[in-house]
Amino acid sequence: MKHIKLVDILFFTLFLTISVLSISLFTTISTNPEVHVTSGGKEWVYDLSVDTKASFEGPVGLTTIEIFDNKVHVHESDCKNQVCVLAGWISKPGEWIACLPNNVFIVIQGEQEIAKEGEVDETSF
Repeated sequence: MKHIKLVDILFFTLFLTISVLSISLFTTISTNPEVHVTSGGKEWVYDLSVDTKASFEGPVGLTTIEIFDNKVHVHESDCKNQVCVLAGWISKPGEWIACLPNNVFIVIQGEQEIAKEGEVDETSF
């Protein structure tokens, strides 16, 4: 039967410490909603709470999004029918806008707020 040596205990403690630190350093939990924009096979992530304007090149031209006051919308697009511009503002996780002719997809990701008891939510309507 082998005896546990001091070196074994130190090695195990070091291994456990490195494992816990790695998990805590490389795992981020985001509670702030983020705007994910996919265009041309690439993805950009923006904080919904930071006012921003960004343009994305697509097959028919430029699509410009605007983030303002914790909401996002397609400000302008070179697509023919302008459905993405007419979609208006979105602000809740799970909501999305797509500019299909220009191959731009915008979605808000993050934790959804849960309605308190007695409040009206989307499923109650």
